[in-house]
Amino acid sequence: MHRIETSRWQHPHDFCGEFASGEKNTRRVLVLAAFMMVVEILGGLKLHSMALSADGWQMGTLVAAFLITVGAYAFARRHSRNARFSFGRAS
Repeated sequence: MHRIETSRWQHPHDFCGEFASGEKNTRRVLVLAAFMMVVEILGGLKLHSMALSADGWQMGTLVAAFLITVGAYAFARRHSRNARFSFGRAS
């Protein structure tokens, strides 16, 4: 039985570079969107405005999307050196 050394064909899967500034800016947008969501919902309740309330709840879906994005950044950073995953992310 032949044994072939494959180490020369192996390489790291970190193809994307550094995303620290993108991650930080995504967190900033998340905080701003969450703040505006609360302001719009409270303003809609206080002023009995269906438009403000609806916009506030719609902002909640954006906050949920940003939470998923921040979680994806954290997951990719945590597993960037793990050979089981094929995505790349600089730590």
